[in-house]
Amino acid sequence: MHGYQLSEFLDTHLGLFFDLKKATAYNILGKMEEKGWVGSREEQEGKRPPRRVFSISAEGELIFQELLRSSLAEYRPAFFPGNVPVLFRDDLPEAESRSLLEERLSNILERLATLENMDHTNHPLLEHQLQIMRTDSDWVRGLIKDWQD
Repeated sequence: MHGYQLSEFLDTHLGLFFDLKKATAYNILGKMEEKGWVGSREEQEGKRPPRRVFSISAEGELIFQELLRSSLAEYRPAFFPGNVPVLFRDDLPEAESRSLLEERLSNILERLATLENMDHTNHPLLEHQLQIMRTDSDWVRGLIKDWQD
């Protein structure tokens, strides 16, 4: 895969679920190449500038398989650093805090609608993301409702 293909893959697949910058991905790729897990070669098509094409090595495939097996079995609890401000919501006037939570809910619902309309049928990561966002929207609705009771 050459750099542009890698960039497209990051944007269309991993970008939905992870915050991985392209520069970070290339840095990791360089370290993997130093370890012999991937190799690269220069390739030129017509008059275009040369591009690096990366491929996984046999050792890299073994490492990938080991990591896949250990990671797939592992459970890591989710952390939501964006929820920390909820701890301090009472430090704002009630009306302002409620308004900000309503804005947050609107943002969640907008993102949820975008993901629900994507054509990634039966993609388990997308379904997980949708479930989390639905739960988040219910949770924020509950926070807003607490002031109305």
